[in-house]
Amino acid sequence: MKLQVKSLLIWIVISISTICTQAVQAFDGAEVFDINKGEVIQTIVNSQSLQDQVKLWLSSASLIAGSFNIQPNDGIAIKIPLIPPYKTDNELINGTVTEVVMLISRSSTYYPTLLIFTKENHTLAVHVATQGLKNFLKKNQLFTPELNISDPDESGGDNQ
Repeated sequence: MKLQVKSLLIWIVISISTICTQAVQAFDGAEVFDINKGEVIQTIVNSQSLQDQVKLWLSSASLIAGSFNIQPNDGIAIKIPLIPPYKTDNELINGTVTEVVMLISRSSTYYPTLLIFTKENHTLAVHVATQGLKNFLKKNQLFTPELNISDPDESGGDNQ
């Protein structure tokens, strides 16, 4: 398990370091990371539909994740660059978002968490409305019934 956590932390550090450079790489799509395997298992084309989904998640941010332990022990992480970066200004998120990582666990006590990276070098972890998450996962062949895609508001509290 320590190897899995280290792998995820390494992946997050790499993600943060890529934010500081604004050069467009050959592949700028989303990467799906299997937390258990410690590797990228799928890529998703960075379409307008994907960008719109991220903007929906950002606009539905409902509460800040309540712990420093933001990464789940299992499940998937979906890293999505925003091209172009997206300017947002609401109660929780204020800045130009360059990349997000959606963290989804199999644990019933870990709710989907969106890790947000901004051009201003801020990082924030929030919970988002999950009503469209199942459809998004199904559309991209990522859905399994074991994944906890429930909303923390439906369960009566924060998972972290």
